[in-house]
Amino acid sequence: MGLARGMALGPRPEPPWRCNVSIDIHWLQREFADLSGIVQLNPGGFKFVFGAVHPTDGQVVLKLIRPGAQDAEDVRREILAAAQVQPARVPRIFAQGQVATPVGDCYWIREARIQGETVREKLAHGPLDTTSVLRLGLHTLENLVRAEDIPLVHRDVKPDNIMCDSDGCFWLLDFGIARHLRLESRTATMAMFGKFTPGYGPPEQFRNIKPAIDSRADLFALGVTLYECTTGTNPFRSGATDQIEVLRRVESDQLPPLMVSSVAAVTAAEFRDLVATMTGKRPDQRPRTARYAYEWMREICAREGI
Repeated sequence: MGLARGMALGPRPEPPWRCNVSIDIHWLQREFADLSGIVQLNPGGFKFVFGAVHPTDGQVVLKLIRPGAQDAEDVRREILAAAQVQPARVPRIFAQGQVATPVGDCYWIREARIQGETVREKLAHGPLDTTSVLRLGLHTLENLVRAEDIPLVHRDVKPDNIMCDSDGCFWLLDFGIARHLRLESRTATMAMFGKFTPGYGPPEQFRNIKPAIDSRADLFALGVTLYECTTGTNPFRSGATDQIEVLRRVESDQLPPLMVSSVAAVTAAEFRDLVATMTGKRPDQRPRTARYAYEWMREICAREGI
């Protein structure tokens, strides 16, 4: 099945409900009286994100999800996914509910705030050091093993959704498009494309081949992320003129051999082979389970004392 052109790579026009919408901090402070020091962490849109301090939970994030931005069932599943993956390195959800706001009814979530930078922010300064890359792989695979046991697929593993805290630990964020494999799919079976981020989602995911989508889809995305963290670039996205070119590359182009420095030769070879296997074009070319990939990564890290 060929890919038609016409999907531009880059910012899309903002839908009407995302334009010129904000929530007043003073109103928020009155409505959530148990929070102090409320500051906005994003400019708004479909999901308002605030940082605050809770008397018992400490540093927290308060998320308000706007009406019409996400279906109620999608919001419920996002919360369920994050709650089920815990206690792995996923921000803990303390409370949730609904609230009438000046911009309409919103769903709200209060969760632990992870102090640090996203991997995307760290990549703005260049590739990560090898120890950090290996630790990122190990910690994220721990989360994916837990998700696999549920079972669910995150479907959006990428540098933007992984946070590095002040201790050098990596946390998996944003379960907004997670797929619960034991619940009815929310994506139309006949839809041309599934939910994914171009350049990270594997072919079966963006092709919406539902029977083939399992934890191995997340392994592909993590493999691409590890490659990008090591080299500083994602070859599927770098220099692409539009999203269709990105998808063609994902389907047809192999990632160049990964060159790893500052570790023993045997470690470099093992890590290169793991990333190459994780980014296989077909699910049956990748590690058969997240747990298998985790054990492989754990052996690599143990060799380096991680």
